[in-house]
Amino acid sequence: MGHRRFLVVTGFETLATGIFMSAQQHFMRDDPHARVVHVVHHLGDPNWTLILSIVGVCAIMAGACRYSERAQKWALIALGALWCAYLFAFAVQDFHFQGRIGINTLFTLFIFISVLVEAVSDGGGGR
Repeated sequence: MGHRRFLVVTGFETLATGIFMSAQQHFMRDDPHARVVHVVHHLGDPNWTLILSIVGVCAIMAGACRYSERAQKWALIALGALWCAYLFAFAVQDFHFQGRIGINTLFTLFIFISVLVEAVSDGGGGR
């Protein structure tokens, strides 16, 4: 099992997102009267931004170092789960507060799709 550049790049994207969201205190807005919006706004809390950063660092390490294929698969699973959750959260936030899709949701969609494509591919293009 060789290096996976994809994991390194996506790990840096995930780490940067975690750092950015931890610096922005109220990045995710809340509406206590809308239950789904109230639940997803917690993805902007410091605990979740720390999880983003940790998964980003783990993905960088799994991609840059010669870890086992199992570690790289777990990194892809963690990245996919996190980016899926943030895609849903950003979409809920956009539709509730703006009534349309925003750039955060669009970029998150692209990252999530690239994680899915990498996860189902044979791994030949990302090394």
